[in-house]
Amino acid sequence: MKKILVLLGGCFALASGSAFAQQKQDTLRKQYDALLKGDEQQQNLLVTKMYTLLKSKNEHDWATASNYFFQLKKGNTSDSIQAAMVKRWPKGATARNKAVQVIYDEKDPVKKEQLYFQWLKDYPMKKDSNDMIVYDYAANAVGSAYADADNLPKALEYADKVMTPVWKGEGWAGTASRIMKKGHYAEAQVLLKKAIDLSYEYRTTRKGEYGAAFAAMGYPGYLRMYVQTLYENKQYDAALEYLKRVEEVENGKPSPATLETLAKIQLAKGDYQQAFTGLSEVAAKGMLNATSKKMLSEAYTKVRGAQGFDQYIDSLKGGLDAEVRKELAAQMISEKAADFTLTDLEGKKVTLSELKGKTVVLDFWATWCGPCKASFPAMAKAQGLYKNDPNVVFLFVHTWERGEANPTAAAGKFVHDNKYPFTVLMDLKDPSTGVNKVVDSYGVKGIPTKFVIDKNGDIRFRFTGFSGGEDAAVAEVKGMVELSRQ
Repeated sequence: MKKILVLLGGCFALASGSAFAQQKQDTLRKQYDALLKGDEQQQNLLVTKMYTLLKSKNEHDWATASNYFFQLKKGNTSDSIQAAMVKRWPKGATARNKAVQVIYDEKDPVKKEQLYFQWLKDYPMKKDSNDMIVYDYAANAVGSAYADADNLPKALEYADKVMTPVWKGEGWAGTASRIMKKGHYAEAQVLLKKAIDLSYEYRTTRKGEYGAAFAAMGYPGYLRMYVQTLYENKQYDAALEYLKRVEEVENGKPSPATLETLAKIQLAKGDYQQAFTGLSEVAAKGMLNATSKKMLSEAYTKVRGAQGFDQYIDSLKGGLDAEVRKELAAQMISEKAADFTLTDLEGKKVTLSELKGKTVVLDFWATWCGPCKASFPAMAKAQGLYKNDPNVVFLFVHTWERGEANPTAAAGKFVHDNKYPFTVLMDLKDPSTGVNKVVDSYGVKGIPTKFVIDKNGDIRFRFTGFSGGEDAAVAEVKGMVELSRQ
């Protein structure tokens, strides 16, 4: 089942019509959400209300019904409604949002632009439309394709087409990120400076405006990207000044990523002692990655000589395990783990309840998920700690597949190509509901999400995301496993 994006009111639910009408919509949405979260009787009442909405002559009401049927895990009903909407309103928002997909699917920038112009002709934006963001996304897709093809004039042309005020920063920064990969740092600086200034306004003088929180959210990231452009252009002093603004956002406690960037600039300026001190702090937190470790090695050689680097790294990590376990002890939970049976890459069925008596590390991931894949070297190391312990099991559950004709083959190819010794289970979509049942039963909202389940079948830890530090990640998994075994 392919879910069609419904954006009748725009991505940010921008106010439409009178304030009274908007308030009424918000009140109804709250009522529907309450019923959705309720018991079976309340959800049945929601179903009745959604069928009542389908008697309306308003496309927005039908879209609301489709959305709630999807959330009620009635995917076939949701799809049927959307198909009917396209027929009933051939020039409506649902038809428009379905038609725009061909632009996203096309890879060639020239053909993509032609499809974009045809789409604009078929679905012109209405005056005073609340759907500007839909058109911004489409234009951005064309500009991104030109940026990837290193057509700088076209990329910059489309970067300036963004109309939605609170999305302008994202549009500029997205283009900047792509042209930076092609070495166009000066042009990227111009875009990023605009994004920084606008997002700063939304953090300060315009923070009361609608959508300000979203517009302001990108500020730290834009600053970091701008620092990168300054570094690449050897504007080191300017880079340090903007890095101070990053540290201000971090409340004077620089993150490992900020310290790494700072060290990179310091090394370029020849400030080896300062780089050595900052990167040593990163190492002590277990947050070194391949790049920062190489940088620390360079600084160490300049400050202390060529001998003893590995021993120095080990000394910094000496208290990491104990510190991590102390922090984790306060985060333990006790919830019954939902049982499941899934098939691995070889077709063998694995049932969680049959692993009772063992500690299970459950890792939800997908091939399209960058942080998931970034965490795998650390997860492989963590699994390696227990390779001779039959009472600790690691299961990597592939879920939320996107655009893969054969998700099992794609997942298998990824782990095989990277030589990961993982047991991969496939949480495939239910064809009738469009839901990945296992990940849904665990209430996962984002991946990577990992669970540590004790020998009694109880969840003791749940953690989402990947911080980027391999040593810290290994220490965390080890600490969770050991605490769960007590």
